[in-house]
Amino acid sequence: MHALPPVDTLHRCIREHSRSHEIESAYNICLDLEDWIQHRADLGKEKEKALTHCRILGYLIRHFPSDNIGPFVREIVTISGKHQALLDLGERFYVYFVKLFTSKKGRTPMASSHPSRESVDDLVAKVEDELKDARQNHQKGKKLALIRDGFECVVPKAYDREIVYNNQALQQAVLDGADAKCTDCAHIFPEPISSETTPVGSLPEMNFENNAATVWAVLDRFGYRNLRQDLNGARIHRLENVMTMDTCVRMDFDTLRIYFTATEVPNRYKLEAFREIYLCQRPRYVTLSTPDADKYPLPDPTYLAIHAACAKVAHHSGAAEHIKKVVERMEDTLDLAEDGGSSEVLYTAILSSIYTVAV
Repeated sequence: MHALPPVDTLHRCIREHSRSHEIESAYNICLDLEDWIQHRADLGKEKEKALTHCRILGYLIRHFPSDNIGPFVREIVTISGKHQALLDLGERFYVYFVKLFTSKKGRTPMASSHPSRESVDDLVAKVEDELKDARQNHQKGKKLALIRDGFECVVPKAYDREIVYNNQALQQAVLDGADAKCTDCAHIFPEPISSETTPVGSLPEMNFENNAATVWAVLDRFGYRNLRQDLNGARIHRLENVMTMDTCVRMDFDTLRIYFTATEVPNRYKLEAFREIYLCQRPRYVTLSTPDADKYPLPDPTYLAIHAACAKVAHHSGAAEHIKKVVERMEDTLDLAEDGGSSEVLYTAILSSIYTVAV
């Protein structure tokens, strides 16, 4: 967990923002809250959690994923001095933003039929024909992403192994030295926020519709009012929100270990991480491409920017480490303590259960 840096270290783009004074005021409120928490001896075990929630607010200011930061900092300024209200706000972003992007996700199911053994062009035509009347779901999103991504992982470049096994042209490419890996359909915004998902291992009393509504309300604060319309329901599987990834890369992407940072070159991203080991044997830059931008649109840069912002906030605030510890406890704990001491473990287990089964 990283303490909030001083206000004079805020990025130049923030200091040059039209609302720079208001932004700095909100950030100073977070610094004051952090100092107050650190001097509260009575918080006991709750101190680490309180610091995490506080620092989420501070690092959100530092890494806010849009220029429309005004409503967010005004909300902080409005409740200045109300320590519990500020911590509640931080917790809301912890639960419905950071945990959203680290939620448990199921693997892409295997294709129900074998693709063509002919040329790659024939394979594309066959898959397109199969999907012509198919309803939008995880499986369709996976197949469309495979076509757009050239039947390869976007990081690193390697053909989908199942496709290779059933296509002579790709088999020859692999025999000639090309790589092949097991791939998944990686969602940038995870499936749990869709109103048409099927919860797995969930408790009957959990109201998933209300949870999704709260997630959208939190995301609205970033100024992207069209996110709900763009991604609700089956549209969570739209091509703008999915990429073909090697299973191991997807795991690191889903857990915010790696993220994509836009460069000045359109559709070219720098692959970044908080530990060098996460980038080992992976390219530093990734260029996304498509054979037809209208038919097979590329991943939305805005979605990737929000994912990157969440990764930075989760890491610097300590939220990612806190989630990791709770999940480890969850895996080691089979029963709740009679005194409720494991209530947070149950809470995380419930939240982690909100993911989809692809159909």
